[in-house]
Amino acid sequence: MQDKAAIAFLAIMILISSNSCLDVSRFVIITNQPPNAIQLDPFDLEDIEIARDSITLNITYSGGCKKHDFSLCMSPAAFLESYPVQANLYLRHNSNGDACEALVNESLSFNLRSIAELYKTAYGKYDEIVLNVYEYKSNNKMSASYFPE
Repeated sequence: MQDKAAIAFLAIMILISSNSCLDVSRFVIITNQPPNAIQLDPFDLEDIEIARDSITLNITYSGGCKKHDFSLCMSPAAFLESYPVQANLYLRHNSNGDACEALVNESLSFNLRSIAELYKTAYGKYDEIVLNVYEYKSNNKMSASYFPE
């Protein structure tokens, strides 16, 4: 069970991140920034997997010469009203100008607690949330259920 300090940290993180997806932490950033502003550089979404409070995205992208930065953002900063509710997630990939053309496969993991705490704040409890992870600049998505506790 999380203590009060961890919950306060998540609440502050949600508040600070409400307007942008620039944080490079491994928590999901909750923002109202539009998806086109979040997604910078191309990637291919190969697979997603959820285990406890973690989501892992398996992606491929071209590069290999520079460090690439990633963050995962929930936008909008509210749940889609359905049963179960849904949250839309967008990967921010910053290639830092890497012009190399090697095909890079990478697994990225992000902590989902910020989404769980937003859900609990909105609905007073934890319950299933369908996470929709969108491919780069596309309406194509992969979905998986998250069951926070």
